[in-house]
Amino acid sequence: MWELGRFGVKILLTLLGTKIFRVIWRRTFTADTIHLKFVKNVLSALIWGAGLAFALSSFSLFQDIAVAFFAGSGIAALAIGLAAQESLSNAFNGLFISIFKPFEVGDRVHLVNANLTGFIEDITLRHTVIRTFMNSRVIIPNSVINKELIENSNFCNPQASAFVDVIITYDSDVPRACEILADVIGNHPDFVDTRTPEKMSAPKVPVFVRAIGLHGAELRASMWTETITNNFAACSDARIGIIREFEKNGIKIAVSKFLST
Repeated sequence: MWELGRFGVKILLTLLGTKIFRVIWRRTFTADTIHLKFVKNVLSALIWGAGLAFALSSFSLFQDIAVAFFAGSGIAALAIGLAAQESLSNAFNGLFISIFKPFEVGDRVHLVNANLTGFIEDITLRHTVIRTFMNSRVIIPNSVINKELIENSNFCNPQASAFVDVIITYDSDVPRACEILADVIGNHPDFVDTRTPEKMSAPKVPVFVRAIGLHGAELRASMWTETITNNFAACSDARIGIIREFEKNGIKIAVSKFLST
């Protein structure tokens, strides 16, 4: 009974130590980078491991097992090494991710081989957590994600671009339609002007006739935003504005004969 009581006290001390560590960490590091996440989780695991060993030392049986373990440490180390090979691989791969930073917390990534897109949320000794657009979490072992082809939308330059395409009929005013595309996109509050000082004489929003198609002239412009996160909504707003301006100016959007029948 005395041993059980000491065990409980030591577990409570471990819980208290972990809580104090997390509070100090939050007050010391306000940033939430992939490196700091990994280091925090490593230190938390070490505190828990040391606390658990400290608590188990309350039992004489555990002490006897520990003596036997160290007496045959060579064989035991080999057995544990083989059993923990995958765990160690995940830990080392997590360390490499933390050091080389192919992504950061909050980055939007696409895993090419797995065809998975989402946002980096956390990294532990064992795995990386990705939050999908459906708000579910995908738990990927570090040894797996470190071998993946990763498309990172926030790496180096977070600015993102998407095409705004529209097809207008041949009896519409094509130059006027190009002006409307440039005005609507360029005046959107989320649009980012990517021109360098040397190229300020170029159009703010270049609009191209990308093809002379079967049903009409195909126009294309690019919507640039600060991040890919708000790019989809910005493109949607621009398309709505373009439709309204086309209606005011008598410009007709071409309809495929397959849709019109």
